Amino acid sequence: MKLSRKKSLIKTKKTASKSKKQFDLQEFRRSFESLDSDNYGSWPLPVKVTVIGLIITLIAALSWSLPISSKIDEITAAESQQNTLLESYREKESRARHLEAYKAQVVQMETEFNTLLDQLPKDTRVSELVEGINMTGVGSNIRFQDISVEPEIENEFFIEQPIRIAALGEFHQFGSFISGLAALPRIITMHDFEVSNPQPTLDVLPELNLVLNTKTYRSKETDPEAVATTDNAGGN
Repeated sequence: MKLSRKKSLIKTKKTASKSKKQFDLQEFRRSFESLDSDNYGSWPLPVKVTVIGLIITLIAALSWSLPISSKIDEITAAESQQNTLLESYREKESRARHLEAYKAQVVQMETEFNTLLDQLPKDTRVSELVEGINMTGVGSNIRFQDISVEPEIENEFFIEQPIRIAALGEFHQFGSFISGLAALPRIITMHDFEVSNPQPTLDVLPELNLVLNTKTYRSKETDPEAVATTDNAGGN
């Protein structure tokens, strides 16, 4: 009997607590429906706590979205700038480490370039060069139509002397002529050329037309005679 009474009492307490909780929740909902907007002090305590919590949450959200988020953007921009500066530092540091090697390479290139310039003649001596081209052509059995010396072209460190050659001959004769030009003591470069067959025939080997543009070079230095003439004029 005592056990049955205790069980019934426990069930009664649980049922009462459940009904009380359900009643409290409903009462809490009703309290929101019957709020007096003109009299905030009369609001129930749970409603006041809830409203204050919502206000605090709203203030925290605004604080995050306005000043804190802007600070986060500034931090992100600063981090990006830091990465850029770090990459720039690494690049400059690498250049600084190899600076001495770069300087040595520049000195070596300047020395080699000056050596090449010293190998260029001080004057063109066109007549001697044309004579050498003519002798090479005679030795190759080609017939010249024209050897035209064109105006000089001035560059920063040297002067070019273009020479246009027009001749008649066969393929192997032209090959021998080109080899002879390359063997001349002067520096001669060969550029645009054109080989044409004006009278194609199957009876005999065709005689071809060759038009070849060559260039020779001389050092860009002041003529001593011109300097002396200028000095004499200045002295007078």
